Amino acid sequence: MSALAVAHPRRVHLRPVPALPPEPPVTVTISIAGGAAEGRDRVLAALRDLVDAAGPGAEVEVQAVVPETGSPIHLDPRARTALRDGEQLDLSRLEYDLLLFLARHPRQVFSRSQLLAQVWGHTHTTNRTVDVHVSRLRTKLDDPEVVTTVYGLGYRLADDAAITVEV
Repeated sequence: MSALAVAHPRRVHLRPVPALPPEPPVTVTISIAGGAAEGRDRVLAALRDLVDAAGPGAEVEVQAVVPETGSPIHLDPRARTALRDGEQLDLSRLEYDLLLFLARHPRQVFSRSQLLAQVWGHTHTTNRTVDVHVSRLRTKLDDPEVVTTVYGLGYRLADDAAITVEV
């Protein structure tokens, strides 16, 4: 225990002050999605500087984890083919059209109704139809994150989707 001096006009009394318990360790996770490699390296360098400022008693681990990306998919609209590593993907007409539409409009969110109008050409089908086709497309591409669900709004192509469309 340490002592705390309490000032009094005529005398000083020392009262014991209980020591504070040690603080539990804090875990912080920072994820950086997308961006250039040099940008991620600059962020990691800045984090290392902050760790150094925490002092010698701090136990910190800083590491970069680069997610693995799947093989690129190549779409050729004239031949209506979808290839990955030279192998043809077995997509239905609507799955292909959905993937092509999203690939041609990167970073845009589309509601189910918009997708029905643009890909299916009508809106008299239920919105659940879009959900089913997105699920099948994700399964066939063996990548559940290639088409991102934007909750409450609809779907869009993932930012890191490796898809090229032949012009």
